[in-house]
Amino acid sequence: MLYWKDDVDLEYYKFCRDVRYKPTRKRDSYHKKSPYAVLRYLPFSPCLQRLYTLRATMEHMTWHATHLTEEGSICHPSDAEAWRRFDQMYLNFAEEPCNVMFNRAFV
Repeated sequence: MLYWKDDVDLEYYKFCRDVRYKPTRKRDSYHKKSPYAVLRYLPFSPCLQRLYTLRATMEHMTWHATHLTEEGSICHPSDAEAWRRFDQMYLNFAEEPCNVMFNRAFV
């Protein structure tokens, strides 16, 4: 739930009625309340634009699609079965070597 506009001053979640803030031990009014959950915005577009601006970096970003591996040698996970299965399921995404897969980051 986003606490925005009309919901800025709410102390409880609308749907499950849980408390919004963690309990504090300090009783002074100057202590800032800390929420249970925080939404962080990570803008990916500027990061990707910077990565593909330099030619050398762009070549590294497309390496997984252009490199050749020798049979029997240790290789990058881009050759793994899970990646092959992903490429088979999402053909449009796999056709363009500049596409980048992101994992979710939890803090």
